[in-house]
Amino acid sequence: MIVITETNIACTRCGKIPAVIFCDGCQIPLCVDCRKFDLWGYGCGHVDTKVFCHACFDDIKVNPYGGKLNDEQ
Repeated sequence: MIVITETNIACTRCGKIPAVIFCDGCQIPLCVDCRKFDLWGYGCGHVDTKVFCHACFDDIKVNPYGGKLNDEQ
């Protein structure tokens, strides 16, 4: 998860300024309204927070734990 610290970057999805974070899948800047979170668990009690745009969130190749198969979309 990469947080954006500059305040003049616009969200690629809606154009709102400021974007606050980059998508973990495609690396586009996202505002607070366009980001979607998922939790990926590893081992015993370790969880990573992932941030995705709507397209990457639903793409099983990018988000294998929460994505959808093509016929489910």
